[in-house]
Amino acid sequence: MSIPIETFFLDPDAEGTLQGRIQQMIAEGILSGRFQKNEKLPSTRRLATHLGISRITVTLAYTELLANEYLTSKGRSGYYVSPEAPEPPQFKPLPKSEEKVDWTRAIAKHYSETSTFENPKIGRAINFPSFMGKPIPRFLITQTGAHAR
Repeated sequence: MSIPIETFFLDPDAEGTLQGRIQQMIAEGILSGRFQKNEKLPSTRRLATHLGISRITVTLAYTELLANEYLTSKGRSGYYVSPEAPEPPQFKPLPKSEEKVDWTRAIAKHYSETSTFENPKIGRAINFPSFMGKPIPRFLITQTGAHAR
């Protein structure tokens, strides 16, 4: 089975050389488990055309991955994910624990019909109508009959 060419794309804002970015893209695919062992990679010519870069850049990236045992090559057949490629890490699921959040402390503000706003310019507190801690627009106060206390 071969890896679809649409799987490969280069982020234009990423840092590093094109060769290094291609190596990283393929290595991440192997380490994440998206690319399976013995899967065929696109040819260097096809990948270069797809990415809009030079074929030698893709060839050098494949060669470096070949040297690091991420890839293997089969004469006149192409490049494949190596059977000796690093395995994706296996994570054990975390044990379930009871939630121990004191919500009364986590949500300290109590909402009321009016809130107090400290105005630093005049040095005193001003009461204003609110709903869930947010001011009620004045036109709603006159329409609904709500008033400040």
